[in-house]
Amino acid sequence: MLRLSHGQIIARVERGMDRLEQSRREVEVARWLTAEGLPVTRPLDVEQPFVVGGTVVSLWHAVDGEWTVPAELGRLLRKLHGLRPPAELSLPALDPFSRVDERIEAVQGIPDEDKAQLRTLARDLRGALQEVEYVLPTAVIHGDANIGNVLRTPEGEAVLFDLDGVCWGPPEWDLAITAVYRELGWHTDAEYEEFCQAYGFDVTQLPGYPVLRAVRELRMTCWLSQQAGDDESIAAEVSRRIQDLADPARPRLWHPY
Repeated sequence: MLRLSHGQIIARVERGMDRLEQSRREVEVARWLTAEGLPVTRPLDVEQPFVVGGTVVSLWHAVDGEWTVPAELGRLLRKLHGLRPPAELSLPALDPFSRVDERIEAVQGIPDEDKAQLRTLARDLRGALQEVEYVLPTAVIHGDANIGNVLRTPEGEAVLFDLDGVCWGPPEWDLAITAVYRELGWHTDAEYEEFCQAYGFDVTQLPGYPVLRAVRELRMTCWLSQQAGDDESIAAEVSRRIQDLADPARPRLWHPY
């Protein structure tokens, strides 16, 4: 992520050419959602993404603001989940384990037995997730709907960004992140209640929620593991999380990153 034009434009530089289609879809999604009146990060009105130096670059209007509250996220998700894309916008189906295996194999700085435990957890959760029965109808979902992907602008508008994971899937997948954050102590009970009221559904009442929570925790741990080889404190945090994942009843004393 690079800031250009005195900070008014964000250049999003992808990891490689394999992200071309995903970047193109993200631009199309953002334009569609803007047309639907959903406040989201907006791409520049030029033909993009660009292929530059063997990788993919897209340009976006910068969103500046303050972190907001979960209720704002709940209202944005309620509207997003009620939209239907135009026929020409092809969205993929949710892959709950996207990049999980790659991150497990690439992780450094943790014992081999921890890496083996991650492999076992991923395998077991793949099977368990197939048994989850959802109650909300399949919808367009954000894919990574955490409070870190919403900003309130100085004008008072809550803006949703990081749209590269938008796809078709169960809305419960989006809602589970805020529930997990509450259980980790990163949101208060009152904040979570307001989130549920704003959206109109409490995902923790879903019988399969413990499985969704475990998959979300696994993804959070695998994401953090990418930094374990460069930071001993993060490596210790990852190892702690892996031990917690093996025991759903064990208290989570996780640090947010």
